[in-house]
Amino acid sequence: MKQQETMTSRERVRRAVLFEQPDRVPLDFWLLPGTGWQYGPQLDRLLANYPLDFLQGLMTAVYDQSPWFKAGEWVDPWGVRWHNHQSGIIGQSIEHPIADYAALKNYEPPYHLIEGGYPPNIAQTIADRRDLFAYGGFLRTFERMQWLHGVVPVLIELAEGSQELRALRDLVVEYNLQEIDMWLKYDLDAVCFSDDWGSQQSLLIDPNSWRAVFKDSYAKMIDKVKGAGKLVFFHSDGYIMDIIEDLIEIGVDALNSQVWCMDLEELGNRFNGRICFWGEMDRQQIMPLGSPDDIFAAAQQMKIYLSTPSGGLIGEGEPGMDVPLENIEALLQCWN
Repeated sequence: MKQQETMTSRERVRRAVLFEQPDRVPLDFWLLPGTGWQYGPQLDRLLANYPLDFLQGLMTAVYDQSPWFKAGEWVDPWGVRWHNHQSGIIGQSIEHPIADYAALKNYEPPYHLIEGGYPPNIAQTIADRRDLFAYGGFLRTFERMQWLHGVVPVLIELAEGSQELRALRDLVVEYNLQEIDMWLKYDLDAVCFSDDWGSQQSLLIDPNSWRAVFKDSYAKMIDKVKGAGKLVFFHSDGYIMDIIEDLIEIGVDALNSQVWCMDLEELGNRFNGRICFWGEMDRQQIMPLGSPDDIFAAAQQMKIYLSTPSGGLIGEGEPGMDVPLENIEALLQCWN
């Protein structure tokens, strides 16, 4: 009898996202540089023992080409000044090039990043490991607006219904649409969008305001990705229960969210089988403060509520520097 061929990682992830019966839960793993520096070769050995199903390194190669994870101050290609107190994590934006809307008229986004600023080896990196699932993007709209204009002004003006804020949104979306065109030139499986929309208890803005100001813009960008036959991945931290239905409606295939900020059972009751949950393991309580057994138990709960026999779950977590190495190993083991 002919032996069944082993499923590639690329096929495994696609099947999980499309509910087409992967052979196991795919494995993804996000890592802040500080955690990598802290554990060094020990962590390298763990990752060698538990191979990931996702191609690593594409995003770090193009992440605005600025020293996000280094201590100190710098100005990124968008003209935003950042300050970071600690190496290994992301700092805070402290000066905003469109703090005054008078600057909006003459502001030019850094289109040179799209036209030629990205490293030229991305295509080869993908081709060398085409057995792995590859995505690009991490396109930001809401966060980019905050960095350009300031967090507090953006939130206030959303509440006030500012038309100037919509003009800022349109500038960012137009840039994103051109960046999407760039990503679609590569042999990727998916394009990812990323905006943190939640606090610990609720959406940062009224859900109706989100629908009025942002939903159509996301839909426009997602339609471009879908039109090219690519999957759509979306990341948001915090409590985002109120907009998951909208994300499904506009075409998001896989959602990376802090499911432990929400009600796991309610998430399953409402959305199980309708969107793939791309993790994530709780990085605020369970990973740093729990035991390996706690991590295995949490993964089991996620499988029960968020997956189906046909797929719908990707195992993923992002351990910080406060997570013990034995818990990181449990995170890599716990999904199967």
